[in-house]
Amino acid sequence: MGDWGFLSSLLDKVQSHSTVIGKIWMSVLFLFRIMVLGAGAESVWGDEQSGFLCNTQQPGCENVCYDWTFPISHIRFWVLQIIFVSTPTLVYLGHAMHVIHQENKLREKMASPGGTLKLPKYTTATGKVTIKGNLLGSYMSQLVAKIIIESAFIAGQYYLYGFIMVPMFPCSRTPCPFTVECYMSRPTEKTIFIIFMLVVSCVSLFLNVVEVFYLLCTRSRCRSRSQSRKLMSVENPGRWPTAEDTLRQNKLNLELERSPSLGGSLEGAKDEKRLLKTMGDWGFLSSLLDKVQSHSTVIGKVWLTVLFIFRIMVLGAGAEKVWGDEQSNMICNTKQPGCKNVCYDHAFPISHIRFWVLQIIFVSTPTLVYLAHALHVIHKENKLRERIQRSSTHELTKVPKYSDEKGHVKIKGNLLRSYMATIFFRIILEVAFIVGQYYLYGFVMDPRIVCSRAPCPFTVECYMSRPTEKTIFILFMLAVSCVSLLLNVVEIFYLMCSSACSSGRRSRTAPVAIPIHPRLNGDGLRPNEKLSLHSTSHSTA
Repeated sequence: MGDWGFLSSLLDKVQSHSTVIGKIWMSVLFLFRIMVLGAGAESVWGDEQSGFLCNTQQPGCENVCYDWTFPISHIRFWVLQIIFVSTPTLVYLGHAMHVIHQENKLREKMASPGGTLKLPKYTTATGKVTIKGNLLGSYMSQLVAKIIIESAFIAGQYYLYGFIMVPMFPCSRTPCPFTVECYMSRPTEKTIFIIFMLVVSCVSLFLNVVEVFYLLCTRSRCRSRSQSRKLMSVENPGRWPTAEDTLRQNKLNLELERSPSLGGSLEGAKDEKRLLKTMGDWGFLSSLLDKVQSHSTVIGKVWLTVLFIFRIMVLGAGAEKVWGDEQSNMICNTKQPGCKNVCYDHAFPISHIRFWVLQIIFVSTPTLVYLAHALHVIHKENKLRERIQRSSTHELTKVPKYSDEKGHVKIKGNLLRSYMATIFFRIILEVAFIVGQYYLYGFVMDPRIVCSRAPCPFTVECYMSRPTEKTIFILFMLAVSCVSLLLNVVEIFYLMCSSACSSGRRSRTAPVAIPIHPRLNGDGLRPNEKLSLHSTSHSTA
């Protein structure tokens, strides 16, 4: 399918922070869902509506019957299922990366003179994560969320279509003149793929349930082991450890440090991931926005994930295919040359797909401007470091303000103002596109369009193809736009509160100036100062 590269690269990062069963689940996701969907199922459903035939020539009847039988295509349904099921795992990845970042900063403080005595709790120096405490709670939560989403999609598939493709569908919807019979193409082959995807969904659901019990059992076993290995204390007396006990404990510590936490060492999905294509026409924008990740806040990283997963990927892997037959399958009840073209142009001055492409590009532009500013600041401060190294410490008093030696950026000062301006522009553009979409089309795709423009000989009725499926994607993209808008507003308040807290902390910890008298002998003192100094020396003697 060519549009899964970004999701594949994100899920690949979860490999080192998952259990053995979690890595098997990702292998099932890549090999038996994404690859089968792109390499097999999509070609079977390629002639979906064009191969749907009804025993009537009434204009619009075939489109209405197809829309009533399949409110959303199986392919788009499975694409949404994969994206929604993967989302809790990506949320956990964000939490794990945040924990790693926090504990790396803690190690830097420990290495500095007078550093903190607090030790890293979840990660080792090599970046391996131990799934315990808050991370275990986050991991368990994403497993429960995946179980709920998987069950909901299985039930939804049964409610929408069932699990068998029936070759003939009776239909009596308007404008059909009578109860017509419509026939699907390749019903047996489609049934095979439907059952296959259902089995894979059940396997994924089973793996998630097994992983929950595996984590619960591992946690209870670790707790009982830790209770049996309590150190000696006044409450728990025992013998002093011998040299042999010390060597045994050191070996155990080394084994625990080398072991990848509760997980194993499967590299499951890496080989399959390389077989997937990258994100096609969005590759350049994706690579640019990916660089913004390290120069953004936590909420900004969530916003970028929403942009990639729920906008660019859904647009390329799902919505674009729905609108592929947009004008060719619009049918009007007249044969007047040019009437259909004029009515389509009046109803859709710009296609939904092109409108959303422009929305993504315009909304991403302020972020790219901020990226250019951040890279410019890093470049200037790297040059400043080179000058400091070449010169003596007395010549240059200016030090880097926004970045460290590793290229990490602190969002403050001019960078903070640039970042805030980026968010304001994103909010304005997001609101403008939402209002523009409502003004151009509304938020529901009407199956029937009434048109009386020239050269139509009378007021004609035109029927759109797949109006229900298009309405689902219109509402989905609207919801994603509103979520992005909400994230931008939340990030504004987050930055304002963080800035206020940091300024208040600086004012509380501001150094107090202590006056030091420059005169060491009493010659320049006033008489009362000499007297007090003399009396003080007598009292100390």
